[in-house]
Amino acid sequence: MALREFIDSQGRAWKAWDVPPHRVFTTIRAIADRRVRVTPGYAPERRIRAERRHRVASPYLEHGWVCFESGTDKRRLAPPPPDWANAADGDLEALCERAAQGSTRT
Repeated sequence: MALREFIDSQGRAWKAWDVPPHRVFTTIRAIADRRVRVTPGYAPERRIRAERRHRVASPYLEHGWVCFESGTDKRRLAPPPPDWANAADGDLEALCERAAQGSTRT
């Protein structure tokens, strides 16, 4: 995970970091029941959906993104441009301007 700090042309300090795509879980772990011992009085769970692990809601974000933050201003650029972590400060500012404003949470 890369972390960059830069100052834009207006003098605002920014932090930029990449957020990797969601983890891919193997079918074996997702399906296998790790409880091997019988427990007296055990009642099976009543969950409707067996797989409850967090998934990225938007296909737009499935390849990860770059998060930009300056004070309360947060932006997200998806997908992350190749080699963005080695870009010059001026190029980072241009990427930041292209980024969508809003929450960095998925």
